[in-house]
Amino acid sequence: MKRNLLFLFGLLLFTNSKAQNFDTLIDKFKVNLFDLVRIPQDSVTKDTLYKTSDFEVSISKNPITINVDSFIIKNPNYTEDIDDWDDNYINYPKSPTVIFEENLISLFDNGKFICHSLNGYTRNRKLEEKLSSKHFNYHWSIDGELYARARPFLFSQLYKWNGKKWVKTKIKLPFDNEPILFADKDFIIYRKCAGEFGGTIYFYDRKSTQTYYTDSTCSITVAKFNGKYHVYSNLGHMMGRSKMKIIDNPKKLSKADKSQLKSNLYNLGYQDKSRNAVTSFDLMGIQLFSSFSIDNRPMLITHLQDRTFLSEIKGRKIEIINPLFNNNKYTHDPITRTYGKYILINLDFDSTAMNREVSLIVIEGNSITLLDWNENQYF
Repeated sequence: MKRNLLFLFGLLLFTNSKAQNFDTLIDKFKVNLFDLVRIPQDSVTKDTLYKTSDFEVSISKNPITINVDSFIIKNPNYTEDIDDWDDNYINYPKSPTVIFEENLISLFDNGKFICHSLNGYTRNRKLEEKLSSKHFNYHWSIDGELYARARPFLFSQLYKWNGKKWVKTKIKLPFDNEPILFADKDFIIYRKCAGEFGGTIYFYDRKSTQTYYTDSTCSITVAKFNGKYHVYSNLGHMMGRSKMKIIDNPKKLSKADKSQLKSNLYNLGYQDKSRNAVTSFDLMGIQLFSSFSIDNRPMLITHLQDRTFLSEIKGRKIEIINPLFNNNKYTHDPITRTYGKYILINLDFDSTAMNREVSLIVIEGNSITLLDWNENQYF
């Protein structure tokens, strides 16, 4: 009865913990999945969990304590009246959720918004009603402002929320429905991704309106340090692969012409011959889902051996600093963006909702909250 009452409010809290116990994680590493990286079971310790020719994994001597909460948030228009199981994607956001004025803003197939306050993750129905005055096809947050593209009749139109209503804007975006990974005063950075078939990251110069590109399969996080762009990518194909590239000056990358921007050339990035993107690391057999910092300490959400945890990279050493969810929480092409004091990670899962968001991670300080749409997403 209590569970049903909680669902009536569209929100269910199912865990609240300070995950610090590494024992379950260590036990998991004692059963290696691949002979080529097998470590004898009696040799697996917290100092040597996993080892390949590229990297080795251990438990950090300087772990971090994280407050971990998990909620279920509901799409109030959820329906089981669909023609085929593959159509289940209609129950999930049409474009990645963004943060705007202390709210999670999500857009669904009916062109309407669902909003959840970051204070308790309850529905903000007043804001929903205001934002849903028009029918939209995709939405973004740029420079702290909310933008959305209207469903096209003849030509699509971009709108900006002015605090009271949607107004047409003359801002130009070189894409219609691609997620934004990063934006600063110089560039809007977005991606196109087709998994093992290729991926491209684009740097749209806001002053010249020229777009530059390079390969990145597939971009998950862009961060800027000392004026340089750090681009993290993840590929789940086969044993998995993770890269990080550093781009000093995006204007030295190859330029994309109008025809290239209009087509879905997911592997366009491979045509970049500029050699301006410098690879910092390229790891086979491990996946990185996100990069961010807590208390100015860089860390990564890492997936290995059917476990998803927090780690730090120190050269060829990967040190686990928190077991996090300590389960097989998986995603294919996640996105990480920073919104002031919040970090938001959009998680997709192909077999649940194709390439649409099925879960969210909200990070504030040393607190991490996992939000699953509609039901526990056990991947």
